[in-house]
Amino acid sequence: MKRFIPIVAFMLVVMSASAQNCESIVLPFFGYDTARMEDYPVQKLMQRCWYSQASFYESDTIPAGVDVFNISEVREAYGTNYLPQTYVVDLTTLSYYAYNFHSFQLAYPRGNVTLCFRTPSSTHPYLVLRSIEDSYQVASEMEAAYYEAHPNER
Repeated sequence: MKRFIPIVAFMLVVMSASAQNCESIVLPFFGYDTARMEDYPVQKLMQRCWYSQASFYESDTIPAGVDVFNISEVREAYGTNYLPQTYVVDLTTLSYYAYNFHSFQLAYPRGNVTLCFRTPSSTHPYLVLRSIEDSYQVASEMEAAYYEAHPNER
């Protein structure tokens, strides 16, 4: 019962934070171990969720000067399967932690590189992975906006 309370609290915060499924977004960070996730502070879980959400956006065009990869080059973080070329992006459940997106970013010597993935089966043909720096900035803005709207939850 003691372990159940933090996950319920987390879900209540998540449901009020956004329509996106933060539990499924963050769970891969813990290697899909729900017990480890339940022991993690709720505010830090939310920060990880916001970071993942902030890491991506879809686009109809390739941002200027970015390297472009096929979505089929993306592999599960805790497995050997690659995403199919027919992968359809769903930003409400896409997890930065579930796939090797960080490895793509680490291939560049600085944290300020934006990358793009071709997603021809999606509504928008490109999934953009913001730079690490930009992802942190957008996540910080999301967190500030959330707590401005919910000051009693801090």
